[in-house]
Order: sequence, then C-alpha cells, then structure tokens
Amino acid sequence: MPKTVHAVLAQLFTDEKPPGPSRDFSWRLIQRRRRPFLLLPTTAMSPRVSLTLYSAQRRRAKIWRAAMPWLLNTPAAMAFHRIHFRAGDNSRIIRFLSDQSGVPVDQLCAPAIKFGGLASNRSRLVLLICDLTNRPLKVIKLGLDAAGRAATDREADLLEKLPANTVGCIRLTGRLSTPELSAFATDFFAGESPENDLGMELLFCAWINPGSPVPVESLAAWHELEAGAAAPAAWQALRAALAGRSLRSTLYHGDFAPWNIRAVNTQQLRAFDWERGRLAGIPGWDWFHFVVQTSILARRHSVERVAAELEELLQSQRFQKYAAAAGIQAIVKPLALAYLLHHRWVFKPLDGAGRVEELFELLAARWELSPDPRSRSIRRSASTPAPDTAPPGLWADARGQLNAAWSQLANVFWEPNLTAAVQPSFSTRLKSAWPLVLFCSVWLVAAVIGQYYCPRHILLLPVYTIPCLLAGWRINRRWGMFFAALAAVAGPVVGAVRDPSLRMPDLLCWNALMRFLILQMCVFLADRIHRQEDFFDELIRPGARPANYRRNWAILLFSALWFLAIAAGDIWTGPRVSFLPLYLFPAMLVTLFLNLGWGAFTVLLGAFVVSLEEYVSRYNASLVKVFAWNFPMRFLMLFLVILLLNRLRHDNVLFTPRESNGDSQPGHQP
Repeated sequence: MPKTVHAVLAQLFTDEKPPGPSRDFSWRLIQRRRRPFLLLPTTAMSPRVSLTLYSAQRRRAKIWRAAMPWLLNTPAAMAFHRIHFRAGDNSRIIRFLSDQSGVPVDQLCAPAIKFGGLASNRSRLVLLICDLTNRPLKVIKLGLDAAGRAATDREADLLEKLPANTVGCIRLTGRLSTPELSAFATDFFAGESPENDLGMELLFCAWINPGSPVPVESLAAWHELEAGAAAPAAWQALRAALAGRSLRSTLYHGDFAPWNIRAVNTQQLRAFDWERGRLAGIPGWDWFHFVVQTSILARRHSVERVAAELEELLQSQRFQKYAAAAGIQAIVKPLALAYLLHHRWVFKPLDGAGRVEELFELLAARWELSPDPRSRSIRRSASTPAPDTAPPGLWADARGQLNAAWSQLANVFWEPNLTAAVQPSFSTRLKSAWPLVLFCSVWLVAAVIGQYYCPRHILLLPVYTIPCLLAGWRINRRWGMFFAALAAVAGPVVGAVRDPSLRMPDLLCWNALMRFLILQMCVFLADRIHRQEDFFDELIRPGARPANYRRNWAILLFSALWFLAIAAGDIWTGPRVSFLPLYLFPAMLVTLFLNLGWGAFTVLLGAFVVSLEEYVSRYNASLVKVFAWNFPMRFLMLFLVILLLNRLRHDNVLFTPRESNGDSQPGHQP
C-alpha cells in the first residue's frame, strides 16, 4: 500500500530539471476498503481540519471521523502507516500550491490529500491547503491519468462558465495543466453536509435559466437516455409521456448529494464536484438525486421508504412552486422516472444500482407509467444469480414473515426526514387558529366535567379523542399532540379524585401513558393521511382483501401469542391498570397482513376481554355500565385506530406490494 501511495506522490510532485531545494512532507495514511483514502499531515494542519475533506454521511462514519483526531494523538496512531516524501521546490504543483495559499514555498506545509478513482484508472486527488495561520484556505482538485485529467478539465471548463453570485455555485481561483496532471483551485467553504433539503428550493429556483421554455428533446440528457438506456420498453413508455413537452432548462450539477454539498445555512450553501454538470439540464433531477441517493446510500432505507421520501417531496408545496416555475407541473412523475433510468444506465453508480432498478419498477407501476407488463421495464443484470425457487424451510419462512411484520410496523410510524417541512411556530398557529383552539379547549373542559359527574368508571376516552383529532386535522399535528397530552393526563386525574384507589403515582403515570399512546396513534395516523383525496369516501372500501393464511401463518401465530400475553398481563394486574392500547399491536399486524375484518375481530376480542375482566373482578359489576357503554366505547376507540391504519395502507407507497417472480412478498396482499 505505501508503494502505491509513493507512486502517486511521485507523479504529483514531479520535479522539473534542474533539481533544486526540496522539503520533507509527512502524513498518516488512512485506508478504506484496503485502498488509500486519506493522507493526514502530521505537522501544522490539525487532523480535525484535514478531515473536513471527508464528508461522512452514515452514523458509524461520523463517529469515526469525530474520534480520529483523538486517536491520532494517542499510541493508536502507530496503527496507521506513516508516509514520508521529499518534494522539490521546483515542482509546478508546489508552486501552484504556494500561489493559491499565499504561503512562500520555503514555508509550505504538507497538504491534506483525499484519493479517488485509483481502482477505476481514473485517478483524481483532492488537496486541502492552509494559510500561514493554518486556517483552511483552498481546495485543489486534480487528475493524474488520462481519464482523470479529462474529467478535471471538463469540470474546470464548466466552473468557468457558471454564473457569478448565484447560490450554490463555486468559482475557479486558478488552473494548472502539465503533461503529468491537470488541476484547478477553488475557495474552501466551511460548513457541514445538509441533513435534509431545507432551503434548497431557493437554490433550485435560482438555477432555472432565464428565457423561454425549450423542448425536452433538445437537452443533452434526453439524447444520453436515447443512446444509453438498456431498458428499451421502459424508455419508450417514458418517451411517449414526455415527447413534445417543453420546460425551462436549469443549471444541472449531476451528482447533487450531501457529500458534494457544504452548508452553513440556507443562504450559504455551495455544491462541489461538478464533473457531470451542465449549463442546460432537466429541472428537478438534482432534487430527485439528493433525495434518492441520500435515502439509498446514506440512510440505507428500503425501496418502499425511498419511494415514500420521493413522493413526500413531490407533494410538498416547496417542490410544487418550483415545478410551476420550471414548467414541469404536468410531467413531474415521468421526469422522476426518467431520472431513475438515467441514473441507472448513464450515470452507472458503483453502489445502489439494484435499489434504483427496484425503485423504478415500484414507482412506474404505482404511477401507472410502466411499460408493457409482458416485458420487464428493467432486467436483472446477467451477473445476478437467479433466486432460488425452492420453498424455504419452516424456520426460514417464519423468520421472513416476522421480518416483514417488523418492517411493516416500522412503516406505520415512518416519518419523512429528507424533505424538510418547516412548520409555523406554536404561537403563530395559535394566532391564526385561536377560534378552533378555543373550541377544542372548551370541549376538553366539558369532557372533564362530564367525567366528574358521570358514574364512576364510565369510559369517556372517545369523547376526549374528538378535540385531539380536530386540532391535529385542522391545525397541525403538534396541536393534536398537545391536546392528546392534556386529555391523557386529565382522565386519570379525574378518576383519582373520585376513587382513592387510583391515586398511586405509578398507577397515575402508567394510565396516562396508555391513554396518550392510543390518542397519539389516532392523531399520527390521521395526520399521515388527511391530505389524501376522497378521505371520507374511501375510508371503508367495498369488498375485503382476501386473507392469505398460509403465507402469513407465522405472523398470525405471533399475533395470537402477543394478544394472549397482553390479556394475561391485563388480568394479572387488575382493571385499575390500563392495557387498552397494547391490544392494538397484534390487531395492527392482522390488519396489515390479512384485512380490516380480521383487525376488527381482534380489537373486538380485546375490548371484550377488558370489559369482561372489569365485570368478573367486580370492579364495576353493573352489566349496563360494562356492556352497554364501556365495551362499545373501547371497541370504538380501538377500531378507529385500525380503520385509519387500513386507509393509510391502501394509498401509501410504504405498503405497496412488489412482485418477485410472479408472487407478492410475504404479507403483502394486493
């Protein structure tokens, strides 16, 4: 490994004849996948500054980057190779570094170096240099072999043409070309990689080119797809949807991902690595790229979650305003699918290509833009082995079903985290929606008074739910959660005032937590689906999904055992301890993997068990109170949650079935 690094350094610091004075540089070598990755100077520049060359994205990588400066100051630094090199002062790259940093050659310190492209014969290096105070000043990007030099020159040519004083764009501060290398310099830009797309609508709107719309067929990306798409059926379907359409072209970065972006705030953002950029590109593609690649490569999301992130972007008001400005409102979905094709067959990513294929198939079918079903839109690579068609073993089948169950339960509580949703402040919403807040507050107070004067142990939880749902639906989820918290505490407190046996602090806290869980589930699910069209018309769909018991036997068994465990705990602790929301989890699994009918039966059974226990224990011995009021109220509360869940399942991409060899995945019913 040190020999490879020395060979690269010798090519980088080639000295011109006659040889003159020289200086010693020293680094610590950091490897990645057994290849050179970073050279961190051992003198002058601090490791923390050097590591700004590495844009860590995954949690483990961020932890490693944060710990590395500390490790290099301990004996553990001996685990990293020490690289020494003597560079001549007459080297053109040395003089270039001196000119760009303003540091005399005889005071120049070793730059931090990041390696790239060594394995693909497209060697490109990124150097970070500092001024005399060791403050990072310039970033030098250079190519060493023929492919690397060509890519560097192409990027430098584009940077010289980028519009000045435009958010996100960077400018050249110098270029160097020798027989051995091509290089250019830009200013160093402080900041971190963005966690989401907050404020990026400002950047993308600023990148829209002035002038009249142009036909999409006139843009270079269209011709690349024509020539490079290895999925003819898929491309022809999109070509038909996009042909004859016009749009406003935009500056196009080509690899607009967090690791190529630095941001201090929404107004101070710069994009680097313009190697694939163009002055006239297709609007929306860079935004799609940010969401899709972050979700696939950095967050390691499932294909369904990547699709959900992308759909969340398309539904956001920020993107819709941008689409209107770019003239793509009517063709957003075909353009998104065209981006996926372009990324797979023209960009040709080294990682995540399979996920991109699956994402295209999922969204093309969901958006009804898929090609002829007799011809798969994107074929598996010939090098990918065919899946085993033999039936899995009993335990393997059970493991697969339970993994699917865990994934689907996680999808129920999925939250978008790449598309920023800037919510108005609590006080702002109060000022604009105070009549509704007042109404919900009065309702909540009336519920408290009603509970106080009603017979003891009468369940009024559905009454408390109404202001929570109303506030969450008409204002926002935070206000719904606020009323849910008030309602969760109010019920047990009123009960404790009337019944001394309920005044124990641990019992009060537990019952308040249980109430909050079930109220928050209602608010959360209603918030996730209230933007869908025809919500009330489609709340209960005619015709039940056929239940596939054979395919979901392990999930059914697990749900039954879960239900029995909750019932046993409920009976053992007595009716004063609430277990009501815990019955929801087996009911949610049954609803997701069978149908709403079986989910309704499960919550009916749960409400019956709780009410029967209440009667048998003589906690509330009146049959009228138990079965004429509490039992239907419990059922209504539990059924509302699974009803909302069933509605969400029908229309959310997180629960869209994907076919594999003609069969749906376990537990996914069409």
